[in-house]
Amino acid sequence: MMKWMKVTFGALGAVALLTTVACGSTTEPSGNTQGAKTGTDITVKDNTNTSVYQNFKLEKIDKLPNMRGIAWLSESSIVTDKENTSMKPVSVEGEERYPHNLYMYDLTKGTDTPLIESEVNLGAPQVSPDGQHLFYWQTEETTGWPFILNLKSGEAVAAGKEDGFVQEGAWLDNEHVVFSNMKGDLISAALDGTTKVLVETGNFNVRSIKVSGNMIYYITGEDGQLNTYDAKTGEVKQVLKSVEWVIPSNDGTRLAIVKRTADTKRALVLTDLEGNEKATLARGTQIFGTSWSGDDSKIAYTINSDKDNEKGLFVSNTESAEQFQISAEMDNVADSLAWSPQGNKILLSQSVMENEKYHFVTSIITISE
Repeated sequence: MMKWMKVTFGALGAVALLTTVACGSTTEPSGNTQGAKTGTDITVKDNTNTSVYQNFKLEKIDKLPNMRGIAWLSESSIVTDKENTSMKPVSVEGEERYPHNLYMYDLTKGTDTPLIESEVNLGAPQVSPDGQHLFYWQTEETTGWPFILNLKSGEAVAAGKEDGFVQEGAWLDNEHVVFSNMKGDLISAALDGTTKVLVETGNFNVRSIKVSGNMIYYITGEDGQLNTYDAKTGEVKQVLKSVEWVIPSNDGTRLAIVKRTADTKRALVLTDLEGNEKATLARGTQIFGTSWSGDDSKIAYTINSDKDNEKGLFVSNTESAEQFQISAEMDNVADSLAWSPQGNKILLSQSVMENEKYHFVTSIITISE
């Protein structure tokens, strides 16, 4: 298992696990030993691609220190995780640390409201499609136990009794989530916490679980095998190899795939549902955080590269494949990027280093066309 953990978390890079920070692991929050920032200043550089720049404008970047923004609840509120200083701290390597809990942050008022509080670390939240429930993990280093929170009542139920790898999982519909356990089984959990096994993959290395309609996408093994599971028919298919991330479009007609083209080279490509490539949007050492806008007209992502004009946060037009660089400084992200419901804002979180300590900074990027 440790061999796989080393390989996978090196590849994950931007998937910064909550407890990595909270528990004082020697692994950097970004998962990339080259990726730590030494401050929170962000440099916005003009993009000289005239055809793109005329149709795309960066309005502003608002920075929110000491919180990790992860998902949108509405156009004016986001789900965040941060330290809960009202709880009793624990001593880790001689330093007192508070548990990370989940909050709603109002962007208009600048206020925090706890969604759920605990004496232990909570993280990796995902909002249900109807905005009524929150899937999250009670974390312990890189693993944890899944829970479902009713956002109206504040009641949480355990999604079964098996642990799994933090960050993995997706909503299948408004009443069910799907995630993997430590054995590599794909598990479906209902709102009342009851579970059933969908697929016994036989490979504990299951990652990048995504849902599009009735189809569940997931990757297995060190060879990056992309698979699909049809929730209606129960059919399992193998699609492609050398895949690191899969991100289905919202309309279910296309896939954005980050594939490994060499040991230190990645490409972001658009494919049909069978994996046939239609366009290449980006290339780099690593590509993280890929996210479709709500209308599927744009994709946001970050690139690691040695060249300033080829790294950072980008947005590409999914029809023309034209690319716009927002900032060269935003090349290491903690989670997948998230588009606001209206599609004019991007939520992004980074781990940065200040005074020899890591903390999260959330950016709200406002754009216009």
